[in-house]
Amino acid sequence: MRLRAFSRAAAAVLVYFAALMGCAGEPERPTLADATRQLVSDGDALVSGIEAGLTRLTKDRAAQDQNISCLQGEAQRYFTAKGSFANPSAENPPSLVGLLKGKLEGRGYREVVDNLDLLEDDVSVSVLTHPESKLTFVLLARIESTPNVVIVGKTECYPSTG
Repeated sequence: MRLRAFSRAAAAVLVYFAALMGCAGEPERPTLADATRQLVSDGDALVSGIEAGLTRLTKDRAAQDQNISCLQGEAQRYFTAKGSFANPSAENPPSLVGLLKGKLEGRGYREVVDNLDLLEDDVSVSVLTHPESKLTFVLLARIESTPNVVIVGKTECYPSTG
């Protein structure tokens, strides 16, 4: 009798947890405001580690909605940072992109494109995306053209706020 009661209780617990897991599914999509805060935080963290080695640094910290690649009635936010190497002859673009890539991976991003995908020797590129927030960063470094370093981060498209 005890075994039967225990089996029923165990089955009830398993059904309860299965229901919870079924409801959990995919993580809830962040709001545009939350995604923008993470985008700016992650972008600022990238730039803060390299800005001492750059000149003519410009930043756009996702201050306004853009609808460049969204459907009508939708918008997204962009974080951009561009700068030139203070001492180009001492720089190594693949190392710089690797450093930035490591910082993003430490924040949960996963690489989806790298130099091997592009087969380009003069440019070091990596594209990473965050699986929960759906943020994407493009990291680019090169010696020949200026700006030498370009960082572009973006949110997904969200319904426009105005």
